[in-house]
Amino acid sequence: MGHGNSNKLYITHAEHTGQFGSHSASSGYRAKAQALHPGNRTPFDSCALSFQPFTHPVCARNSDGTGTVFDLVNIIPWLKQHNNTHPITKEPLTPAELITLHYSRKEASGEIHDPISFKPFSEHSHIVAIATTGNVYLAESIEGGRDLVNDVSFKKQDVITLQNPHALPQASVSVPVVLAAAVPSKQGTSKSAEPTVALPGGVIATKAKPAVPWNISPYSSGLPGASLTSTSVDPSTASSKLLWDEEELMFEDISNPVKGKGKEKDVGKRRAYVRLVTSLGGGSLNLELFCEKAPKTCYNFLMLAKAGKYDNCLFHRLVPGFMIQTGDPTGTGAGGESYWGMPFRDEHDLKGAAKHDSRGVLAMANKGPATNGSQFYLTFRATPHLDKKHTVFGKLVGGEGVLDLLEKLSLKEGTERPAKSVRITEVVIYQDPFEDYKKRLANKLAKKAQSEEASKSNSLEKKEGDEINWFGVKVGSDSSSAAESGGVGKYLSLKRPQVTTTQNGAADEPRKKRKTGFGDFSGW
Repeated sequence: MGHGNSNKLYITHAEHTGQFGSHSASSGYRAKAQALHPGNRTPFDSCALSFQPFTHPVCARNSDGTGTVFDLVNIIPWLKQHNNTHPITKEPLTPAELITLHYSRKEASGEIHDPISFKPFSEHSHIVAIATTGNVYLAESIEGGRDLVNDVSFKKQDVITLQNPHALPQASVSVPVVLAAAVPSKQGTSKSAEPTVALPGGVIATKAKPAVPWNISPYSSGLPGASLTSTSVDPSTASSKLLWDEEELMFEDISNPVKGKGKEKDVGKRRAYVRLVTSLGGGSLNLELFCEKAPKTCYNFLMLAKAGKYDNCLFHRLVPGFMIQTGDPTGTGAGGESYWGMPFRDEHDLKGAAKHDSRGVLAMANKGPATNGSQFYLTFRATPHLDKKHTVFGKLVGGEGVLDLLEKLSLKEGTERPAKSVRITEVVIYQDPFEDYKKRLANKLAKKAQSEEASKSNSLEKKEGDEINWFGVKVGSDSSSAAESGGVGKYLSLKRPQVTTTQNGAADEPRKKRKTGFGDFSGW
């Protein structure tokens, strides 16, 4: 029943947590992405400059409340040689700003531990230092605002985070936060004001509400639930919405046909037109890029061309009757990166993808599935066996004579390299639908921001008559002044004529007001 060569009728603890099971509580953390967390790249007991265990540790405080640990014998020569520049953040750093750190070590083994709880430090520990004393603790040992080793108090701004691998909220503060005094309300309760940030010059600014991104989705990112149920996900308490990738939204907009009468056939506006100027007698290759069929591939080509990556590129591979290949800045055929710096996906499986069905087809060269970079090729004939293997993203629409001359170039003996060096001298872009999309999006967002600002300002402005209620009385004033104000209620305040005579012709005496209550008990 056991794993491996074991014949036991049960699974041992070593098999459950070891190389076969990997079901321990920390296996999820070990199974994270290959790249280490930014706060855990340097070992906690080593110098960030030499990556060797330190003997005289000092700390350089960063603006975000974190700190970088160096060895004094390494950082001082660096600062002298590089004009007092921080080796990691590239910010100004003088030797006087270095803070001497005091680590607690076990006498027998020399292992670094917390001076309060005596827990040893590890790569999973949340380690902090006190800037005023230089003592180093675990974050759980500094509660109470007092350095227990030197018996002195410290502020929250004095805490420097040296290592926080789980990305928990830092115990240090980079900008002083001032809370406004509680404002008593009419009901007698107190309402605390929003937190305000103290700016230079004594000005206190209210923390503005973050703007809602335009590419926000209606779906949740799922981080709060994942962090609650999994030990390998960093804790997250705030709800967050999932953001669509801006480039993917652009690719989707370009690939979808424009709606409207007769606009479905107008694909020219969704395609790019490029000219490759070669060193072969100044001849050019005019290319049409199928941005609606392979948007990501075309965008990669256009961005590399704008960055000048294709300038002076060599046509390094030539197979007469088959194709000619270029796009490698190194000229060896083994180099070239994409616009994003990493290989990207194929698009030969999309709906309506172009095929290798004629001469002059423009397609991406790769080393296998999803390994596209910067290299591309032009075919000399139809090559249907390359379909579903390479992404076709354009075709030749001008310069067939130059393509014929490239095919007739002689080769070096025993190789596929042309004997004569032919290069791409310049790439001219005549039409770029992606640039047009970005301009349209910028105008749309600008108009949306203006409309929101206008509606916000209109809601704040008081309209004429807003301070008058339905009865024509001004809010906050006495009812006797109702006749002087306008509105519908002004007719309700007219006085009725009084009767001045009676049947006997004598003037009526004013009626006595009816007494209420018991009075002074004189009639009892």
